[in-house]
Amino acid sequence: MILDRILGKSVPAWAVAGLILVFLIAIVGFASYVKTSIERADESPMASAAIAVASFPPTVGRVFRELGRMLRNDVDYTNVAAYPSEDRWSEFSPVVSRLESGPSGLIVRRGVRPPARGWRIIVGTFRVDQTIQHAAVLLSPELEIVHSWPLTEDEAAVERPPWLISPHGFTMLTDGSVIYAFDRGVTLHRKDWCGRTMWAIPGRFSHVVEPDDARTTIWTTVSAGIEDPKENRIVQVATDNGRILKDFSVADIIAANPDIDILELRRLHPNFLTTNAKGRPGRWAGDPFHLNDIEPLPRSLASSFPMFSPGDLLISARETNLIFVLDPSTLAIKWWRIGATIRQHDPDWSANGRVSVYNNRMARDYSEIVEIDPATFARTVAVDGRSIDFYSRIRGKHQAIPGGGRLITSSQQGRIIELSAEGEIAVEFYIVLREDGPIFGVISESILLPEEAIDLGALRCGKS
Repeated sequence: MILDRILGKSVPAWAVAGLILVFLIAIVGFASYVKTSIERADESPMASAAIAVASFPPTVGRVFRELGRMLRNDVDYTNVAAYPSEDRWSEFSPVVSRLESGPSGLIVRRGVRPPARGWRIIVGTFRVDQTIQHAAVLLSPELEIVHSWPLTEDEAAVERPPWLISPHGFTMLTDGSVIYAFDRGVTLHRKDWCGRTMWAIPGRFSHVVEPDDARTTIWTTVSAGIEDPKENRIVQVATDNGRILKDFSVADIIAANPDIDILELRRLHPNFLTTNAKGRPGRWAGDPFHLNDIEPLPRSLASSFPMFSPGDLLISARETNLIFVLDPSTLAIKWWRIGATIRQHDPDWSANGRVSVYNNRMARDYSEIVEIDPATFARTVAVDGRSIDFYSRIRGKHQAIPGGGRLITSSQQGRIIELSAEGEIAVEFYIVLREDGPIFGVISESILLPEEAIDLGALRCGKS
């Protein structure tokens, strides 16, 4: 036996059994202490140390899984569940590219209705020169690829490989430059028309890059991570130089609204498990807010929303199924709605005076687009995902398009669906990374721009 070899003498069987029993009792006792510490939100040094020790094995496991994925060159954030069936596959064809090289794998199927005219931007993960890379491509009104921007963290202090990050937050400015961020990234970037970095600022920016009316600033979020989630921040950034103009945290919003307790729903309160404690609100649950969208009210739509003012921010907090409207000057919460959506994304101000929301319905059978009237709280389903096999567990964008149609990015399907005003599919895209499997590239978002929005002949590298 091992003990015999270590001690150099025979060890009785009863002693070995006793040691094993003591070890098992110690494990059970330790696990019980950790469980009690978590339930009671115990913040003592001993409890915190015990929780850290208990979390060590799964943390190591995650590290090794990420390492294995890296060594296999696997692509993270893919989902193949909704790949077109055999009878539909023949209806798809590769999107024609006018570029000598660049992103590939984009396929298209035209529906029974003609697609809306305009330029399209598709942001996601593509095949580029036999490797997996993140990029944004520009499609002409004829649905041909005519330009692309590489989306990289080339100026980051620590460059991260593509399987560890995913584009999430993007906008194009009038000079053809783009601003973007990543999930798991460490920078916010602006690149010019030719893909050269104009500026890059460090930070855990993600989820949204939303410009104001003049496109001189953008709104985005900065994650504080699990260490101090109430320090998750909303920031306004100048587009010309990347300077942060406004910066406030979830803690600041909570402090500014002492009588509106909608952001502390995932704080663990110990009072019901312990003594009648005062002044001890408890620690936060993991990722309690997950702010995933910010949209300022445009002046052009302000008359449709008399309850609000131009520039008020429409914000989505995924973990609490919450959308709310915030005055960025005073941090006053003007309106909120909880429970009308499930793990939602991308609430938008709509011309009809309603808030349109991408309702992921995480872990349900389908996703949908819903509209909410801020004045009456009335909720209507604008797009029922069952009719078009639409489901994205996380992520996702949508856009109302001229004529009454909708553009939907089903991110985890690697799919874009454009619906006509009649609710029929006008055009549909997928990004195929590998045909064996097959494996899709996640699409962060798609954007439809009017035909007059872009003059290819006028766009030049570095032009401001």
